[in-house]
Amino acid sequence: MPNLMNTASRSRPPRFSSLVLVLAFASLPAATVADDAEQFDPYAAGAVLLDIANRLSSGDVESRFLAQARSRSADIATAAGNCNVEASAERQRLEARYEPLREIDIEVSGTVMDQRREIRAALDKSISRQSECGGVRDEAIALVEQITEIQTAVSQQFLLNRTESVVGMASALPTRLTAMPAKLRGAVALDLKDGLTAADLLWMLVAGGALAAAVGLYLRHRFTVWFEAGGGHAAEPQMKYLFPKPLAQYSPLLLEGLALLLVLFLGIQNASFELIVVRVAAGVLLYGLGCTIIDWATGPLSPASTIKGLIPEHVRPLRLRLRFLLLTLVASFIVLGTNWLSIRLVDPSVGGRASMIFLVATALILLLRYMGRIPGLRHQFRAIRHLCTLVLAASIVGLLLGYQNLAGFIVHGATRTALALLVLWILLWLVYQAFTYLMQNDSPGAIRFRRNLGVRKDSSRSGLGFMQLIADLVLWLSFTVYLIYVWDESGTTLDELLNRIEVGYTVGQIQLVPLNIIGGILVFAGVIVLLGWIKRWIDQRWLQHIVAERGAREAVVTLIGYVGFILAALIGLTMAGVNLGGLAIVSGALALGIGFGMQEIANNFVSGLILLFERPIRAGDFISVGDTEGFVRRIRIRATEIETQDNQNVLVPNSELVSGRVTNWVLRDPQGRLLVRVGVAYGSDTEKVKQILERVASEHPEVITDGRAPAPRALFMNFGDSSLDFELRVRIQRIERRYTVLSDLNFAIDREFRAEGVEIPFPQRDLHIVSSPKAGAAPPATTELDEDQTIRTRIMHHPEHVTRSLRDDIVLAATPAEVWAAITDIDAITKWLAREGSFRPFIGGPVALTLDDDTQLNGRIDIFLPPRRMRLVLAPREGEEPLASGPITVDFILKDLGSTKEAQTELTVIEAGIPATEDWQMDYRRAEDRWQQAFVELKDYVSGK
Repeated sequence: MPNLMNTASRSRPPRFSSLVLVLAFASLPAATVADDAEQFDPYAAGAVLLDIANRLSSGDVESRFLAQARSRSADIATAAGNCNVEASAERQRLEARYEPLREIDIEVSGTVMDQRREIRAALDKSISRQSECGGVRDEAIALVEQITEIQTAVSQQFLLNRTESVVGMASALPTRLTAMPAKLRGAVALDLKDGLTAADLLWMLVAGGALAAAVGLYLRHRFTVWFEAGGGHAAEPQMKYLFPKPLAQYSPLLLEGLALLLVLFLGIQNASFELIVVRVAAGVLLYGLGCTIIDWATGPLSPASTIKGLIPEHVRPLRLRLRFLLLTLVASFIVLGTNWLSIRLVDPSVGGRASMIFLVATALILLLRYMGRIPGLRHQFRAIRHLCTLVLAASIVGLLLGYQNLAGFIVHGATRTALALLVLWILLWLVYQAFTYLMQNDSPGAIRFRRNLGVRKDSSRSGLGFMQLIADLVLWLSFTVYLIYVWDESGTTLDELLNRIEVGYTVGQIQLVPLNIIGGILVFAGVIVLLGWIKRWIDQRWLQHIVAERGAREAVVTLIGYVGFILAALIGLTMAGVNLGGLAIVSGALALGIGFGMQEIANNFVSGLILLFERPIRAGDFISVGDTEGFVRRIRIRATEIETQDNQNVLVPNSELVSGRVTNWVLRDPQGRLLVRVGVAYGSDTEKVKQILERVASEHPEVITDGRAPAPRALFMNFGDSSLDFELRVRIQRIERRYTVLSDLNFAIDREFRAEGVEIPFPQRDLHIVSSPKAGAAPPATTELDEDQTIRTRIMHHPEHVTRSLRDDIVLAATPAEVWAAITDIDAITKWLAREGSFRPFIGGPVALTLDDDTQLNGRIDIFLPPRRMRLVLAPREGEEPLASGPITVDFILKDLGSTKEAQTELTVIEAGIPATEDWQMDYRRAEDRWQQAFVELKDYVSGK
């Protein structure tokens, strides 16, 4: 059995930090112990293992040696394993080369025989090296397991070791009190710097502490004045007071602790935290920092604000118990030294250790008991709170019975777990608040962040949900690893976990290395994020100057996304250690699965590629597929999204668009023919009807009358049963608006017919009434009734052409005249909206601006009423036809909100007439971001002026 006395000062290396670094850089390849497997010397490694085994058999089980021996053995096992893997691969390669030469005739040329002998010699050497490396690996693994068992046994013996009970400590109390003055004199026997006496140091401490406390009181007073000027506690909580308030409250303690530490480090030779006077000064600073964090974490704008019933009823009692716990921890630090939270590093003979353990356990029990009184926590984690309370009470009983090591292990583990939970709770809240700020705030930084990621303010959180999930997973994973580090009594579990992460597991013929898998996932995610930025950059900076049609640009961007995803998957699989040569089997199995159960998915995917390359339909086209009719919004991998005129999004499988009948109304030309059928009463003037129909059609703005298409024409088609049937044939500019144009023409025709006295007849039916025959009389001959022809009905839809507008408002601390100058003077415009251009401020004046986002803003001034209102009418883009819905307009409206004491002007910008089609979706988003950013620049410009 190991010697217990050697375990009093035992320790373990800080492998937790190594694991954190491994997780942080998981995308890097796993490092091996040796620089190169060829440099691994199995004989030297075997000698090291033999020396470790001999020392273990001799009974040398000192804790530090065990930790170092285990680490060294694990490194040798890793290096030997890598050596064995490479030697096995070399052996297979040489066996493949030697096999054709095995049965060769001895009478062949000498060159071939020499080559055979060389290969045989190299093969024998490779076999020997494989055997040696495998043997060393097995020995190292067995030695690691042996050391782990010894460390576990030593830890258990250490924890169950019994020292003085409470009776023994009470009996030894007079002796310890007698020795206390000597210890105090030793504590204050400081090695001062040359020329400095103890009295000088004392006066410096008093003066520095008093001065720092005075400065802290002044800062607290200044903050109180500022806080009260903003409304104080009666006002709504504001984020700017979130952390400065508790920081100002405890500024005397913080500054005093800093001043005392500074004086001690300047006045003492080789000052460190091993000196109790330095720890006392540091304790003042730590207590101030802890109180600051406690007040902040339980304030109105903090993580605790979400706990029901905590604020304001239970804040004071909870803070009191938290400060008591903080005080016991600071006292433990002062009494026990720098290893205050690591019971394994504290000698059992250290005075006051039992008292500190008792105080910390008591503070934790009081805190847990009071948490059950808070309404928001009363019914949550009740079993965990009761279990922790019982365990802490049991540790106090064990402490009284003399089991200081066990009690210290439990209490210090609970303390470190509680502190880790507090840190995790705060970090999770900060992550949530940060992502909420980036998604909802209108600051320039948040707007720029959303623009770079391609998300909108009013969109869902799904755009950043993946990033927030990764952040939360990293925090929880770090917390779990830290818990393993805290509660591992032997100090080997974390080392074993790290070793498994680096080396991995063997499942059959597959080597699974978690480190490589995590690295592959992170690299895949990073490449996907980078791919999104590259796609947006190519679309906005490159394709807009090369490809004019938006549908073609989206097709190119989609193909780039497919190729990038495949490359990201291949890179991620390579980083994860997957042999890409083995993907041939997976591809065969996948092809078989496609042939049986996934052929529809494969068919839709291939059809999507055909749609992207052949482009029979494009984003923004108006198409009809079966009973579905609407605008194509996006062509995805499996299906195409179509938005109907009822604002319903319909997903149509791509295979139906390739193999079925599809009507693309705007494939070659957005123009189309519209037929309007109308009947007039018999006896009407047909020439007059023709003139009315053609005149009505020519007056509609959507009907083409400039010679680009045949002029509107009314045709007399038929003599109907009840009417003279006419057909009006017109060509309209955008066929997807045919229902709107048809409705307008019908309204106009009805209005003109009424004005000109032309009658539209009702359907007519002749009824022949035949009397019933008398009884016994022969029935008369049956007369056939004239059957009325089917009444033609026409179901007409009246969807309106949809345009969108956006509106932004801002209140500026300036007069209307100053704001008017800022929006009409070209020198001022270049300070907040445009990079360059010209602006002539009068009605009809031309406007030609190049905005900061490279958008060209060209047009003329339509309304100019200084200093109240101005309207810009934007000209069509170069090479594009005028919009069917009319031009886009930008209105600037100013409203005076000022008083005699302060000038204030409200500026409203309304950009209207933006078509609600996919072609203009990016322009609409860009206009939103443009005016938000421009308003920030305008506010800075007006304030600076």
